[in-house]
Amino acid sequence: METSTNIFGRLEVNSKPSDYAISSAIGAGILTGSLKYQDYKEGKITKQQAISHSVKVSAQTAMATGASIASVQYLANKNYLGAFFTLAVGVGSVIAVEKICKKTIKEEKNGN
Repeated sequence: METSTNIFGRLEVNSKPSDYAISSAIGAGILTGSLKYQDYKEGKITKQQAISHSVKVSAQTAMATGASIASVQYLANKNYLGAFFTLAVGVGSVIAVEKICKKTIKEEKNGN
């Protein structure tokens, strides 16, 4: 992690998009895990559903955050094509995780 001083003399940390992606995945895991654990305890969902949902949301949040941060960095460097493609990859990744999870749930229900 690199550091620099901004125009106000404050120390800034220059993190990579992957740093933000990891921290947001952890945050999303804590949040959804806590909420889904409560639903599990109340008998609203199964343990497997709670875990699956928490993992899915954590992965999607990490992908969306990483793509967002990377896109902003591309925009700051006036690399508009890079920003566009990074956003497209982020959106595609979130959709892919959603489809994979839906397919997995469907297969589990059918006993495959």
